[in-house]
Amino acid sequence: MPPLSKRIVVLILLFIVALLPMTGFACVGKTLVIGSTGGVQQDLLANMIAQLITERTGTSVKLVTHESSPSAHQALLKDDLDIYVEYTGVGQVQILGGEPLQDADQLYQAVKKRYNEEMNLIWLKPLGFEAQLKGLELPTQAVPVARKDTLKKFPALARLINKLGGKIDVETIAQLEAQVVDQGVKDVARTFLKMNRLI
Repeated sequence: MPPLSKRIVVLILLFIVALLPMTGFACVGKTLVIGSTGGVQQDLLANMIAQLITERTGTSVKLVTHESSPSAHQALLKDDLDIYVEYTGVGQVQILGGEPLQDADQLYQAVKKRYNEEMNLIWLKPLGFEAQLKGLELPTQAVPVARKDTLKKFPALARLINKLGGKIDVETIAQLEAQVVDQGVKDVARTFLKMNRLI
């Protein structure tokens, strides 16, 4: 093979290799289902995750709303849902029936361990704020929860979603929720992701 032809082949191969991380992430024919349990906060967080995945990977994403955390949890277990944002206090008390732990990190570690061992569900990094939930006087953090088999099919997914970890404090989520009134959930989520250079 002439030297010029060899160079062309090498360049083509390098180009293909450069594209592999992106094409390897997207699962052909697979649509990731992102859940929300309704309300402005949940819809915002679901949209952030959905847009982050779509913009960074090209993977198709579908948003669905469930009436409650137990409903979304059951959908995760049945493989009708891939990811949704849950709250550590809800997971510990309402889903697992565990004791209400008052230490935020201890609470997170407790639900993370049991979900993983008992249900093959993975708690990713906390988003950075504690939610005020009626009837739960606990340090309840908002955290994306995903099916373990979904994370295996999409190896870069956990790392991608974890880029949101610690990015949303109490003040930020309050501001974002207020902006939804005038701008809409999708636009507010997109602006946040762009301002934080996530997309």
